[in-house]
Amino acid sequence: MSRQYFAAALIVFLLSYVLMASSKWTNNIFYVFVALPGLVFLIKERGAGLFSHKLSWAWVVFLLWFLVPAAIAGDGQFYKHILYVALFVFIVGGLLNPVFFRSETFGRALFWVICLYIYACAAYGYQTGEFRFGGRVGILPARMENVIYASIWLFCALALAMPAWVRNRRWIEAFAAVVLSVVAVSFVLQTRTALVGAAFLFSAWACYALWRFPRVAGPWLLAFAVMGGIVLWVIKDAQWFHNLFARGDSYRIELFQVMVGEWANCGWLLGCGVEFHTDKLLSGVMVIQHPHNIFVAMGLYTGGISLVLFLIVMAMTLIEATRLRDPWGMYLACALVMLNFDGSKLIGNPDELWPLVLLPAAMVLGRVVQQQQRKRW
Repeated sequence: MSRQYFAAALIVFLLSYVLMASSKWTNNIFYVFVALPGLVFLIKERGAGLFSHKLSWAWVVFLLWFLVPAAIAGDGQFYKHILYVALFVFIVGGLLNPVFFRSETFGRALFWVICLYIYACAAYGYQTGEFRFGGRVGILPARMENVIYASIWLFCALALAMPAWVRNRRWIEAFAAVVLSVVAVSFVLQTRTALVGAAFLFSAWACYALWRFPRVAGPWLLAFAVMGGIVLWVIKDAQWFHNLFARGDSYRIELFQVMVGEWANCGWLLGCGVEFHTDKLLSGVMVIQHPHNIFVAMGLYTGGISLVLFLIVMAMTLIEATRLRDPWGMYLACALVMLNFDGSKLIGNPDELWPLVLLPAAMVLGRVVQQQQRKRW
């Protein structure tokens, strides 16, 4: 019964990112419906078998390290954030039914909800005159107002849903999903970060198809390449296409240099502290809000040790996902590739990085724990 409850609670929590206008509602849903009941059930079930695998202990070591920067900062809030992240990871990993969240129903629903959310918001913006058709839809309502995070989530959901579409030969739906995803990030949201993710995802699919089905995949990939070339030739003179690349690198290179430089000045091992804010400006005029890189942010705020531990946990998770052929692994890999160009602190209140990084990593953990329990039986 508890697994059904937490499955429903997690779905409500994820929907709050799309439907709720305030982060407070998302936080309250997590605290009341996920964290508190989850803590009770984890204690009642004595960890729910979580600590039978080395991946769980890697998570424990990773999360315990953050007590060090929390103690240095003397920030009581950060202790709370560590607890929230730990609860989310271990509740998802230990108390959810892994089968449902790998089903075709869930994968399709997640993708189409995000996709329709993006297109519905864009259509409303075009109709009201907030955005010009062909111009960039620069902000979305609710928690996923950041269009970069929304586009990242779209491609992560596509990676999760595609194996089921292929397995059940839903070719039309799969093709439509790919086309709508590319149009959403290139024409509607115009986020180049997601285009990097698309290139990574499509390359991974192409390599896998060539490896498993070389005779069938070869001609199809050639046909898709020709189609892609034709589309690029047709749109090459469109204004929106030029606008997509007119912003240069959005100062990402300079930002990377500045923030890594600040990290080096503070010390590689411990970083600059959880409340650090740089006073340097991009091009001498623009205030820097955060590093726009999840890995640099990890090192900058909590030190190189936390970054190394994070990389170890992610590597172990991706290895286990590959071994188990778990589609959540590709979801996580896509997120990590795209979050090279955005993303800030992972340890904090529920934010956009939770469904992008913590959720898939915890899902893989749950699958690993379940398999370990089956071996014991």
